[in-house]
Amino acid sequence: MHYTEPECVVRSQSTLREREEEGMDAVIYTRDDREYEMLSRIFADESPGGALTRGLLDGHFHLEKEYDVVVVDMDGALGMEIVCKYREVCGNTLVIWITDDRYFAGVAIRLHIFDFILRPLEEGRFREPLKRIKEGDIIWWQRGTVKDSIYQGGCIGGSAGKGREAVPERKIIPPKTWRTRLRDYSCEQ
Repeated sequence: MHYTEPECVVRSQSTLREREEEGMDAVIYTRDDREYEMLSRIFADESPGGALTRGLLDGHFHLEKEYDVVVVDMDGALGMEIVCKYREVCGNTLVIWITDDRYFAGVAIRLHIFDFILRPLEEGRFREPLKRIKEGDIIWWQRGTVKDSIYQGGCIGGSAGKGREAVPERKIIPPKTWRTRLRDYSCEQ
């Protein structure tokens, strides 16, 4: 995998207010055309006006843009690498990981991803995280970059818990929408 340096920029308050009614900006990484069709249909239902992109799977990490949501519908090491890189570089992006390998659940927990879905994939199960995002049901630790990644030994065994900084206590006041929560989180940093 080659890595392209991202231009992930935290969105300003004014940009978030302007986009409040537009819906989520998302990318889906999958090789399966039928699953992409199903996921994009559900996304369109749950986020009218949202922008959806199909992620390129050409052996490079394309992290030129920070999305609101990234859906990684891939099994094996490639899926894990994409998830790890997004959590390492684009911390404000919420990651939904769909796989058939339950052993990646430990990686998902360490990376603080938003949701981990095991196959078989059901429509209702994919709607749940999208509804939670719309309602602003996002825990603060699901945002922010993860310093230990696959490239530093954090995803595969490695330094789980060793040398990690203590998580700071924060007072969380739930905002009205997922966009205001993103804005409020970004302003705290």
